[in-house]
Amino acid sequence: MTNPSPGAEDERAIRAADEAWSRALERNDLDGLMASYAEDAVLLPMDAPAVVGREAIRARFARRLAIPGFSASFATTRVVVAQSRDMAYELGTFRVSWDDERGRPVARAGKHLVTWEKSGGRWQVTAESINYDAG
Repeated sequence: MTNPSPGAEDERAIRAADEAWSRALERNDLDGLMASYAEDAVLLPMDAPAVVGREAIRARFARRLAIPGFSASFATTRVVVAQSRDMAYELGTFRVSWDDERGRPVARAGKHLVTWEKSGGRWQVTAESINYDAG
């Protein structure tokens, strides 16, 4: 029998936090969406300036959730935990849709890169970068 890698427990914790984030997104639960972000987290959205700090990220998500027809989902494809077990990164994909100004649905797909830091025994998102796929 092989022993799991030391980071396996941390990877499970990050994947569980992702799952909670995804469920909060499905419910339009802004507090749940923000639960994993560090106070000084940075969001790097495409074609826009960096969004710095949990409160600014919260305001951006609030605007997104208010867009008619908005929905989003994501899938984590890889989590890599540093040997020190205090930092990690995550790779994944996402889909987002909304209604345009004429009420027609628009859908896009893309990928994300998220950095995590363990502080006080809890994993928190420190930076997130999102990009649409071409097309």
